[in-house]
Amino acid sequence: MGLAYASRVERSRSPQRVALVALVITGVLAVVKIAIALATSSLALLSQALDTAVDLVAIGLVFLAVRIAGKPADESHHYGHAKAENLVAFTQTLLLGVVVLGLVVEAARRLAGAEAAIEVPWYAIAVLVASAVIDALRAAWLMSTARAHGSDALRAGALNFATDVGTALVALASLVLVRAGTVRADAIGALIVSAFVAIAAYRLGKRSIDVLMDTAPRARLAQIEAAAAGAPGVSEARRVRVRGSGQQLFADVTVATGRTVSLERAHDIAEGVEREIAHVAPGADVVVHVEPTSDTSSLVERVQAAASRAEGVHEVHNVLVHALDDVSGKNLHVTLHAKVEPGLSVVEAHDLADRVESQVMAELGNDVRVDAHIEPMEQTIPGKDVTADRADIIRSVEETALQEADILDCHEVLVTQTGAEFSVVAHVRARGNLSLTKLHEASQRVEIAIHAKHPDIGSVVIHFEPEGR
Repeated sequence: MGLAYASRVERSRSPQRVALVALVITGVLAVVKIAIALATSSLALLSQALDTAVDLVAIGLVFLAVRIAGKPADESHHYGHAKAENLVAFTQTLLLGVVVLGLVVEAARRLAGAEAAIEVPWYAIAVLVASAVIDALRAAWLMSTARAHGSDALRAGALNFATDVGTALVALASLVLVRAGTVRADAIGALIVSAFVAIAAYRLGKRSIDVLMDTAPRARLAQIEAAAAGAPGVSEARRVRVRGSGQQLFADVTVATGRTVSLERAHDIAEGVEREIAHVAPGADVVVHVEPTSDTSSLVERVQAAASRAEGVHEVHNVLVHALDDVSGKNLHVTLHAKVEPGLSVVEAHDLADRVESQVMAELGNDVRVDAHIEPMEQTIPGKDVTADRADIIRSVEETALQEADILDCHEVLVTQTGAEFSVVAHVRARGNLSLTKLHEASQRVEIAIHAKHPDIGSVVIHFEPEGR
């Protein structure tokens, strides 16, 4: 029941409904004020009536704006229609400026000229009192709804009604003072109110222009830059562009990461950036572009990245870079393996190798020699688990592994047969602080020893686990 009531309250305070109610009330007030002003020849009341007539146009624009701004994005407006509110808010600022200018000119004319004769019947004062109360209530209602929905158009309408309270009170005080014999008090009060209205209009207009001109919110920009730079896998945040439209914040972010990361990994990094930004800017619409970085790349990484750019290459591995001293100076010799689709002819494979070598030379320079080995991508090969039948291989692998000082135990060995060839996977444990280099060297020695004992074993994988797991 409580949720249903809250939902009804939320609907009753929707921007469109609030704007429509304000439009109807403004129309009634405008008609009443104009009628009384014409009947009494009161300039104060006529000014108030004209101000209310301007409000009628302004709130009509607000109603139109919130209807347009509430529409979802479409084929012609990819970022939605929220800026309609800012456009109307700016228009209202101009209307406020016109009203302020008119008040200042009229006040100056009255102060410089002869005193005007003004009739002040009781019902004129009653209308101004009622107008001030109604405008105060409308301003508070519109401002509350504007804050709840982030509506600049309703905020502009609230500001307009708040100034109307001031002008109504000034007009009221003027009529009271006029009845007491101080006619010039009307012009002085108008100048005071005009100053406050001008300041408020300037602030509102600046806010609207900032949104319409896509001015970046500096506080949000700094937060988003820091969040993007701190995302896992990001080397640096190169460019961040932020703009707002209504309640929606849009951010275009460019980050850099390692040159050899896979497309899938790059996608994961981009999603990580979006998650980090969501912490500092919830609900923001974020687009992340991932670029490679080369400033901190090693030669091997640069070779892998360059070779992978050749069309038709699926994987680059076994990259070796040798620094050679010869009569012509210090040169580099690069060797690598590139996996491609199976079925290429010798001519096609040679041409692809040339393209790979050209890409690497373009990356490292022409004084580099590159030799590429092209091999087919492995297809899925049918095999059979023969672990239970080959206790001899298991025992031999365990003995060979335990001969390494850095290997603490060998607790699982899997043997797979494909045709006449066997493949072995051995799970071993080592100290948790042992370096990766030593692990790799131990693995190579174990593989060499196993191949020497069992020529029928092909692939050997040594899977290291930390001690205690």
